[in-house]
Amino acid sequence: MLTLLVTLRFWVMASKNNGSDRSSSLWRAFKLCSIVMSMYAAMLMPQVVNAAKPLDTPVALYPLQCDETFSCPTSLLPRVSFWVEVFSRWDTNTAIFHDKENPQRVYTTLRRNEGCRRSRKGDSVDRERKRLKKTLEGLAANLTSGKKLSSSQSRLRELFKDEPAREIRAAASRIRCQSGNKNRMRDALAQFQLYRPTILDALEGQSLTPELQYLPFVESAFNPEALSHVGAAGLWQIMPSTGRSLGLRVDSRVDERYDPRQATYAAALYFRNSVEDLSETAFENGHTVVAKELNPFVITSYNYGVRGMQRAIKQVGLDYERLLVEYKSPSFQTAVKNFYASFLAARHVAKNSEKFFGVIETDPGDRIFSFSSVDLTRATSAKRVVKEFGVDKAMLEKLNPALKNVIWRHKALIPRGYELRLPFREAGWSNELARMNSLAAEIEKPGFLWHRVKRGQTACGIAEKYRASCSALRRLNKLDKRATIYVGKRLKVPTKSGGISVAKRSSDINSASTPTASSPKITAKSNAAMDSYRVRKGDTSCKIASRFGMRCAEFLAVNGLKRSSVIRIGQRVRVSAANSWHVVRSGQTACGIAEQYRVRCSALLDANRLRRSSTIRVGQRLRIPSAGI
Repeated sequence: MLTLLVTLRFWVMASKNNGSDRSSSLWRAFKLCSIVMSMYAAMLMPQVVNAAKPLDTPVALYPLQCDETFSCPTSLLPRVSFWVEVFSRWDTNTAIFHDKENPQRVYTTLRRNEGCRRSRKGDSVDRERKRLKKTLEGLAANLTSGKKLSSSQSRLRELFKDEPAREIRAAASRIRCQSGNKNRMRDALAQFQLYRPTILDALEGQSLTPELQYLPFVESAFNPEALSHVGAAGLWQIMPSTGRSLGLRVDSRVDERYDPRQATYAAALYFRNSVEDLSETAFENGHTVVAKELNPFVITSYNYGVRGMQRAIKQVGLDYERLLVEYKSPSFQTAVKNFYASFLAARHVAKNSEKFFGVIETDPGDRIFSFSSVDLTRATSAKRVVKEFGVDKAMLEKLNPALKNVIWRHKALIPRGYELRLPFREAGWSNELARMNSLAAEIEKPGFLWHRVKRGQTACGIAEKYRASCSALRRLNKLDKRATIYVGKRLKVPTKSGGISVAKRSSDINSASTPTASSPKITAKSNAAMDSYRVRKGDTSCKIASRFGMRCAEFLAVNGLKRSSVIRIGQRVRVSAANSWHVVRSGQTACGIAEQYRVRCSALLDANRLRRSSTIRVGQRLRIPSAGI
């Protein structure tokens, strides 16, 4: 109607003019009509394309495979089933609107690019959330007053069964949007096969259950280049400070969180430490430590932190159902409460992948089965490595994912001491390394990078983030004494790497080498109780490990040894100390375990608050006392 009125108005104007004026008026009328029609269509289009739909088939309940390793509390099954369908039913372009406290209560779904991600006020996600809130509030009001329900209210009423109006009114403030994950899960299953052998080896080396191999489905969807908005990176989404505490190198040139192999062994060490810390806390608070009761807390600690789970154990004990209902903390919110459930769901989908996705083909060419490595005795550029070793740059990047872009862009040198991976060659690369070391040294020129100031940031805080000098940042940006900055301003952050030049004389080699230490080895927990043992005749690494209740791989890691390493009679090695832990296996008895560790049975019983008549269960963790007790 509006379009017709506008057209008529301009036609009248045109009829009063002659010649070219009339043509011009008609053209303007036509052009304005086109604009109005386009605007009108744009207003209608989102309502048609992005209309939310009620769920045709409700969330089903899935039979989970739970055993002595992981518990599946009955009250948790609906929550887990919701996440099974997030991983297998809806793709990433589907926004799922559901109840925050009861995720299986799904109201509607909405087709939208990126699902719930990048939602803003006034967009389709925001409008649907408000519409649902209003509908639920109206439903609660009509139930209270006895009025007739609308068709949309009747559909929602079925989701609440016989629950009272006050619950529906409370649910109106708990509407949450969750993006689907089906396509990412399918891609992750293909990647899973590539990394699985390394993960299983790392978990076995720390005496951990192999079931932990499914956690990266939740963390990164097995994307080794994943980076979260809070700074967690890599396959296992490790934070920078956590990575350093686990022995990973994280700095301006090298970030081993992006190296799937290094990150996997670091994650295994994290879980080992978490098991030990949470076992200790549970035991000290009078709880029997059993794997199936402890492991939900271990999994949740990966998202919430070990200290947070220690506080929770002190408050609610080793009861995960109580944890979800009773534990109160400002940081214990929806994401944390759903973490264990989403892990169980991803585990279920991965174990039944053919049922959900059919046969998934994996390209074995994506996996690097073997490589050679050289220790760089001085800092060097990636460009020089490519030239002197005659290797493809793309392959070099694939073999060394821990090296940051500043190195590949030829702005910084690969640090001295870095273990550089090269394509496997039987003869090795020693000749090429010697030839490269004979060349004139390369020198880094200082430079800077740009940073856009965000709300709440300070100049010195930004400098600390990049490990730069605050005073240098102030000088570079000509800031006042207060270092006043504004949101949106671009700052130059000083760096050591602004480019690379070659020294004039080969004698400059030593002075130009950056004195960066090699990447620290991932070892056992630094504050774990360890004893010293003197090697005797007939001992081997694996025999010593077995004697002290350690895995052979764990013993080698603790002592910085390899499978091929030779130990000598009289050599001092580190072994598990008194008050270490033993996980009960099928057929074992308390006194039999005491004999294995060469301690008195009564001492082991006393240390674990047990009696001779007490029953120990498979998966239970027993504290091993000192042999002298």
